[in-house]
Amino acid sequence: MSQIEVEKLFKIAQENYNKKNYLEAQNCLNKILELDPENLSALINLSLCYFDTKNFELAEVILKKIVKIKINVPNVLSQLIVVLEKQDKVDEAIHYINLGIEEKILDERWIIREKIILPMIFKDRNDVKSSRNRLDKNLNEILNSKKKITLDINNQLLKPPHFELSYDEYDNLEINKKCVKFFRKIYPQINEVNLLKNSSKSKIKIGFISEYLTDHTIGKLYKGIILNLDKNKFETIVFHTQNTQKGKIYENFIDAEKNKIIKNYILPIKFKDKQKIISEQNLDILFYPEIGLSLDLYYLSFIRLAKYQITSWGHPVTTGNNTIDYFLTSKLIEAEDSEKTFSETLLYSNYLPMYYYTPTIKNKLKKDELSKNNIYSCPQTLFKIHPDFDDVLGSILKEDKKAILYFIKDLNKTYYKKLISRFKKNKNIDLDRIKFMEGFSWEEYINHCGRTSVLLDPLYFSAGNSFYESMFYGTPTVTKPTKYTKSRLVLGAYNQMKIKDAPIVDTINDYVSTAVAIANSKNLDELKKCYNEKAKENLFENKFVISDLEKIFTKLVS
Repeated sequence: MSQIEVEKLFKIAQENYNKKNYLEAQNCLNKILELDPENLSALINLSLCYFDTKNFELAEVILKKIVKIKINVPNVLSQLIVVLEKQDKVDEAIHYINLGIEEKILDERWIIREKIILPMIFKDRNDVKSSRNRLDKNLNEILNSKKKITLDINNQLLKPPHFELSYDEYDNLEINKKCVKFFRKIYPQINEVNLLKNSSKSKIKIGFISEYLTDHTIGKLYKGIILNLDKNKFETIVFHTQNTQKGKIYENFIDAEKNKIIKNYILPIKFKDKQKIISEQNLDILFYPEIGLSLDLYYLSFIRLAKYQITSWGHPVTTGNNTIDYFLTSKLIEAEDSEKTFSETLLYSNYLPMYYYTPTIKNKLKKDELSKNNIYSCPQTLFKIHPDFDDVLGSILKEDKKAILYFIKDLNKTYYKKLISRFKKNKNIDLDRIKFMEGFSWEEYINHCGRTSVLLDPLYFSAGNSFYESMFYGTPTVTKPTKYTKSRLVLGAYNQMKIKDAPIVDTINDYVSTAVAIANSKNLDELKKCYNEKAKENLFENKFVISDLEKIFTKLVS
């Protein structure tokens, strides 16, 4: 192949890449590499093709090859680290960050990034503790250092560990407070003070802000509150981000604006511009349904943009941040002395703080499909599966010889691969009876819950939205709450449903025996029917919650 032919192929590859014809681009680039295996331009562009199609494994292979050939190719080392992080290969990511720092290829942002990186799927119980200890040590190191490190909030954004810290058995109050101090030290922009005006309008101005007010758990949980607040008493504004995906729920909000029920804003990209849009609304209350899921909005919560700022159990963990005044929760959820685990003041609703619409299904399951025994499922995001839960699963499989246990693979199979690797090392787990399914559509997911005999709530981070969806058919969930809010959401739902003898347990042995008993029940269809009826009465579209929240918000402002 002549140089002219190589250049022609490269041009064709670029044209296809620009048109997002990634397969055609890959074919052209691979032909070039057959002739010249170390052609850096072809390798770089091939890695981009794999990255954009979320084929992170192949992107990793190509990027490592480039680094081996020439380590200081612009952006390649940083791209490799991102690819490793997306595969939850934390140890390797740390290795390459340190290598880049030693070679003076990476700037000080990467020094900080290395300090706070955490895995999502842990190797074992010791890995949980050592990861937290490492983070705590690194936070102390930076906080106690006299060296001034200043990063730009717009161009050097770091992913906070707030989200990853949530999925274990520990109290996060002190470490989240420490993270807040840490970020305030390196991002001076989040320490700015806004001069707020007093609202002179008769209506309470309340803003809801989230990247996920669309077809996402957050959209499903909070759509009902946003759309049902009394418009004679509340002026409701919804703030979306540039990253908010379009979807049915998002369109519901757009339609609601056309009907003059709410007002929507899509926030600009720059940090200061976001603040300006929100502060100009002169809000009484700014409500974050979650804090920690969105990188785009996490740091915005450090700025006071309304008289009162509230978060809730879209992510049921304290922020540790003094700019968030209240955490909206429920009397049905919290344990005694829950206040001690929050930096926020708790606002207690008499109900679960959401107005949840009854799911509608076109292809409903038949009665005989609801009475099958020995089918267990934990259809949660896989990073909720703590190493302590592994032996629980093993005990269920040992106790019920007919048991089949289902999980759902994550989209890129990153967590699935790590979890399978961990399961293989556990002699108590019979992998032949564990099935990992590909992702479902929403209706398929609900029907899967209906076909299941019993659902298994993870040990330390409870089901939330998925429990509501499971109640379409009434499939029982076994839950073992701790004293922390993040593990008590199913408990709260059972309390609201007024279920007698709900499968709420105190010990691992009771968890196993209760799950096995339900999965082998001869009256499973009747049990599901009972739960479903209770959900219809007390869980779905509970109008009392709206009036209850209106009273809470009104009292707060007055």
